[in-house]
Amino acid sequence: MEFWRPKYHEYLNSEGDVEIVGSTFQRSRILKELEPETYQLSFEDWVEERKSGLCDVANQVLGAHDNARRFEALKKALASQNAVPFLGAGLSMPSGYPGWTQFLWSLQEESHVKEADLESILSAGDYEGAAQLIHNDLGSALFNKQLQECFDRRCSAIGSINLLPLAFPDSNVVTTNFDKLLESVFAGQSQGFDQIIHGNNIGEALRILNAGGRYLLKMHGSCESVANRVLLRDEYNQAYGDDGIVGRFFSRFLFGKSLLFIGCSLVADRTIRTMEKVVELEGAHTLPQHYAFLELKSGVDRVERKKALAKANIFPIWYPEGEHDESIEALLLALMEAP
Repeated sequence: MEFWRPKYHEYLNSEGDVEIVGSTFQRSRILKELEPETYQLSFEDWVEERKSGLCDVANQVLGAHDNARRFEALKKALASQNAVPFLGAGLSMPSGYPGWTQFLWSLQEESHVKEADLESILSAGDYEGAAQLIHNDLGSALFNKQLQECFDRRCSAIGSINLLPLAFPDSNVVTTNFDKLLESVFAGQSQGFDQIIHGNNIGEALRILNAGGRYLLKMHGSCESVANRVLLRDEYNQAYGDDGIVGRFFSRFLFGKSLLFIGCSLVADRTIRTMEKVVELEGAHTLPQHYAFLELKSGVDRVERKKALAKANIFPIWYPEGEHDESIEALLLALMEAP
């Protein structure tokens, strides 16, 4: 749990720095340098206390709604290696990468797109249309450069993303994120992937899977490559159309594995619509059930939202609004516990 050390330092330094003869020192530095053994023992005790606190959080989350039974079914799927994590931007945001809404608004400030026009499109949940609008205004060269500068930068991994290699050892991973944080986190914990597959090359994932290899599937591509990217409306139409590679991948993949969505909003995007099509064509009873850790936002009709997700064979495990980071950490730790 080395990734928790910065948070432990925050705890040690919470009472402020220590001033000695006009010089200022952090409490964590004083303890670490003067009493290294005490420092390490204190860190280990703090880690156990944090685990205990997160266990309480997990129990509270799982005690709400119908979360507990659903969570047990998810654990069984993971134990039998029949579940794959599908990771979204919500896991990268604590480390300093923007969510899509924030990123698009930052581009709007550098464009001639009117605020009202962008707000109207985003309010309808049409993120690919919003990206296309800004791209058309800025032009390909400038738009692509902005995308690369935003996501092709190194950020320290913060939060629950550090638990993923422990919760899903030796697992394939699917993501729609453009940044490279997942590659860094998994490699840093000796869980590097045999291959990283981008965008329109995802047909290769099926070949690797059949051969027993382990991959990170970046379903919408990566920040440094335009060729395999899925971001603009035209790119979505190509990838998710009837003959698109993403649609074909889902049609085959969804027969074999459950997906666990983490850090994904799952609000009327192409992924959900593609999954709904597969379920409608094949029948829910013939396909694995999928799961999602989802924030229950205020004003949302939970039952209606659950019914909408069920059309894609996705069954949510809800956590409270505003408690994303701690709830995801708690649920991942609970997944790691023996059945």
